Amino acid sequence: MAASNPQLPDHEFTEEIPFESILSMLADESNTFPARELIRFSGLEGQELQDFTQTWSGISGQLKTGILEDLELLSEGDTVFDFDQIAAVGLNESDEKIRQLAIRNLWQTEDPALLPKLVEVFQEDESPAVRAQAAQVLGRFLYLGEVGRIKKEAKQLSENALFGAMDSEQIDEVRQRTLEALAYSSDGRLDGLIEDAYDFGEEDWQAAALFAMGRSADNRWVPTILERLEDPNADLVREAARAAGGLEIEEAIPSLLNLLYDEIREVRLAAAWSLSQIGGDAAAESLDEYLERAEDDDEVDLIEDAIDNLAFNLELDELNLLDYSKEELEQLTKPEELEDDENISPNPPEA
Repeated sequence: MAASNPQLPDHEFTEEIPFESILSMLADESNTFPARELIRFSGLEGQELQDFTQTWSGISGQLKTGILEDLELLSEGDTVFDFDQIAAVGLNESDEKIRQLAIRNLWQTEDPALLPKLVEVFQEDESPAVRAQAAQVLGRFLYLGEVGRIKKEAKQLSENALFGAMDSEQIDEVRQRTLEALAYSSDGRLDGLIEDAYDFGEEDWQAAALFAMGRSADNRWVPTILERLEDPNADLVREAARAAGGLEIEEAIPSLLNLLYDEIREVRLAAAWSLSQIGGDAAAESLDEYLERAEDDDEVDLIEDAIDNLAFNLELDELNLLDYSKEELEQLTKPEELEDDENISPNPPEA
């Protein structure tokens, strides 16, 4: 059985046991796998990865599901962990839920070597839910390419796959997630896709279009977003609120302040996060007040995250850029030139 509610273990006073013993515990499904040893699966490579893969192939689907769920919780709690290779192993599972969990564990990956396999899953997996999840990860690679953190060939691979799906994919759920992923693209074709989705009229498509508007860094969408902040449909209001934060629309602040009192929790939280992105004294005061009337611990945690984000953004605003030389500013704003892409493997990792 998998570990239950894994906590970040403190290994400072714990003697590290051999990795083969860890695998023996994993293979022994008569006992619960100890949570403290989950971190040993971070950053696997070489012989350890091969040994893990062999052990993984012999355990039950239930245990695989539990392990991937626990690893996801650990990586959400501390992004220093790297479970990419474990997730890559899970991409080849026959169980749809396991494949979905594997892709979710790649939410923070920056490894272009995984791209060919992710594109294959996105294009060929029999499950629309899995393909939709894969689209979101490809969108992350597209973002990384746009900001210069991966090489242009990797960005082009993900971008081509996503644009191709908008022409060939038949399932609305997959196409909507694909549009949202494409919103990071600077390609001129994006504007037409967002317009078509919004004008289509169906609420799911309009929600996807609003989501994409918020990611697009294009102020042409500001009037549409402001209009939808007053929409009677809660899903569209939520997406408009998120988009207002994404584009840092100051004109949206009065509406967002009102939405902090909306009866629907998801709308309130979307407005809170967007206010933290836009900033201002009114946002700070209103978020503090919202924190006092939060309904439960989960809501408190999310509001505190928004308050922390607001404080971080205010600190950035207070930086005096005049204290930087021209060369230092260029270093801050322009990532280093990347060489020809040598990290994209034509073949996916063995799993």
